[in-house]
Amino acid sequence: MLLMDIITWEPKDSLKVAEFYANYEYPKGIKVIDEWTDLTGYRTFIIYETEDEKTYATSVFPFMGLCRFETFPVMKLDKFMQLAQKLAEKAGGKRPGAEQGEGGKASEEIIEQIDNLEKRIERLEHHSFIQQEDVT
Repeated sequence: MLLMDIITWEPKDSLKVAEFYANYEYPKGIKVIDEWTDLTGYRTFIIYETEDEKTYATSVFPFMGLCRFETFPVMKLDKFMQLAQKLAEKAGGKRPGAEQGEGGKASEEIIEQIDNLEKRIERLEHHSFIQQEDVT
């Protein structure tokens, strides 16, 4: 599974984090895809693949108390779009959320209301534009 970590720390801990990270080796089972640092300060981004939650826990445990981790499961956009297309086809071409029972029905109704409001706003803007042209 691909994960992305956003790791932050307090400015006062920057030297400790740098020293610790310079000597840190990822545990077996973590395949780092890429790492970035925020040039404006105190934040690192890492995308990696892990075998399981135990491996993940082993990788972050040494930093606990020094850094804060926000971890997100991620997927390449093209792969996600293919998955979304398959799910939409499975749901009969309906919008995302439509296959989720009552919650999906409510979502579908909200999306339809938003679409109707957007159309109404477009008509009002068009009407307002025409009125403005007539006045000048």
